Amino acid sequence: MNQIVSQTFKALCAITALAVLSACGGASSTVNPLHPTRIIAFGDGLSDVGTGSVTGLGGRFTINGSDTVAAATTTLATPTTVSEVLAGVYGLWSAALPPVARTIGDTTSLPATGLVSYAKGNAMIRKADAATKTGSLGGDEPTLMAQVQDYLARVNNKVATDDLIVITAGTRDLFSIAYRYFGRNATMLAADGTTSINIDSTLVTQLGGSLADKTAAFAELDRVVNGSNGLMASIDLLVQAGATHVLVVEPMNLARTPWGLSLDGSSASADGKSKNFLWSLSYDTDEACLKTNANNSFHCKLTVALMDKYKTDADSRRVLHVDLAQQLNLWSGTTETGNLNTYLSYGVAQAPKTPACAVAIVGTPPTTAISYVATDFRYSTGCTVNASSAIWTDTTFNSYLFADNLNLTPLGNTLIANYIYNTKFYQAAWR
Repeated sequence: MNQIVSQTFKALCAITALAVLSACGGASSTVNPLHPTRIIAFGDGLSDVGTGSVTGLGGRFTINGSDTVAAATTTLATPTTVSEVLAGVYGLWSAALPPVARTIGDTTSLPATGLVSYAKGNAMIRKADAATKTGSLGGDEPTLMAQVQDYLARVNNKVATDDLIVITAGTRDLFSIAYRYFGRNATMLAADGTTSINIDSTLVTQLGGSLADKTAAFAELDRVVNGSNGLMASIDLLVQAGATHVLVVEPMNLARTPWGLSLDGSSASADGKSKNFLWSLSYDTDEACLKTNANNSFHCKLTVALMDKYKTDADSRRVLHVDLAQQLNLWSGTTETGNLNTYLSYGVAQAPKTPACAVAIVGTPPTTAISYVATDFRYSTGCTVNASSAIWTDTTFNSYLFADNLNLTPLGNTLIANYIYNTKFYQAAWR
């Protein structure tokens, strides 16, 4: 994928104390911009607000704190997740207007303003038909469709015209498909191309069983996007209920996460080139984006489906979808993945393959503990600061892109929200 020009000014706006985005975007592109009075968020960890607390991190799928650590790192002086940052720019996030975390079956009336989030950290768009409880990935957390249906039941199937709908979902679905595909063998290869990594057969079974080949994997991907309980079905329900602004944030390219970077990307052996397969799930590399191509990527499948279903509405009126692949390439780009350390232009001081979780006091800034293994999914639910280490100054806190294998730091989440608000909303005449 070609690199795009670095937008340094926007990046600097994003990293300065996780600044309020309205300072970075310039004038409005339309005479009638979006001014939501409420944001309703669905999906996964990018929008999970934990307990909704604004006095502590409260279980968000990013860097979590504790009461015994310095107040600067445990008090949410600025929004921390993607949906919260977007809420902040519209004045819908503050100590006086904290986000509301909703769970399935909660019949409490929705607030008339602010941020309401149904999103749960490891939620999937669609679990495989044969899936059981999936441990730290998927688990018993409600799918996207279940979240949307519960919300629509609360509003009598009528979305307010001034509600901004935010969907951040798919990362766990791509992981599930990838791991089930790798699970057709007993081992996979690490980034050095020679070291074997044992496949967790129990996790493969819980996710729905191994996928025999690429054809089976992309058939599962199609069900995630276009199936009866897939992403498009959830979008359709919202639009049919009157939603006028549905923001769909596509999943990250897993090949650029610490997990993906720990896998092989060069070996020609049977289960080598794991990163290449991860790329193909997110965006098209060796495959053409055609309606007739069964092996279309998530991005291609969604783009085709939206253009078929909504035509002039897609990306201009009711539904706006955001492809993060090229941006993540910039935010995580190193000489190992390209020609330049592009991540340095965005305030990311630590190499993006190094997550902030499981840190030990080894030098300044701290580096990951020797015992940390990138493929260990105990580190996929965000960080909990070790109070005794006292290492979380603002400098180190905001210098990592990834909190763990799959989840971003507050800086990473803000970079996403900044790109959405300052670029995508502007292009779509939503601001």
